Amino acid sequence: MVVDAIKRTRGLPVDLSAALDASGVIGAWSWSPRSERCILDAGAAEVLAGDPGLAGRPIPLEIARSCIHPEDRPALVRHFQAVCERGGPFVAEYRTLSPSGQVRWILDRGRVPASASSRRTGHGLIIDVTDSRRDADQDVAARIEPLDALSVAIDRAIECRDALEGVADSELQLLIDMLLLRLGQSIAKAPAGNGGRRGH
Repeated sequence: MVVDAIKRTRGLPVDLSAALDASGVIGAWSWSPRSERCILDAGAAEVLAGDPGLAGRPIPLEIARSCIHPEDRPALVRHFQAVCERGGPFVAEYRTLSPSGQVRWILDRGRVPASASSRRTGHGLIIDVTDSRRDADQDVAARIEPLDALSVAIDRAIECRDALEGVADSELQLLIDMLLLRLGQSIAKAPAGNGGRRGH
């Protein structure tokens, strides 16, 4: 996985990095069942592990989850393990707790291979949905999301991005990156329980 989410350093016709920040997209992750290691980009490493210096380094899940809120961590671990057993879309919404005490709500979306497919790698994005949580219900229970149109679309886009990893065509990769950006914006704006239902 590239160290920076959605290859932010590429020359772009628009400032994709600024657009990502404005849309709430924080970063990206990859997961290798074979090595049982996770790789975070700088944004994800700062929010999930509390240390942007871990970006690009294969780290155990325990470290990659260091800043997940203690009340949400057990459910998240169970959910991730269940998805890894069968493979497929991973969708979660949970809180993070920074070393300074800041609480943020994170929407985590990706796709992971089944544990038996050890040579494949899973990928995902994390999106800050704290503001939309303030406007929605205030329950703190982790929830599981049924698939809806946006869920299916972003899952397919991540699959397409994975398939293009070995293709030396920056224009195709840029198009997929911009599609992921737009889908992330739509999901972040969607109210909970209405079209872009979020959960964990």
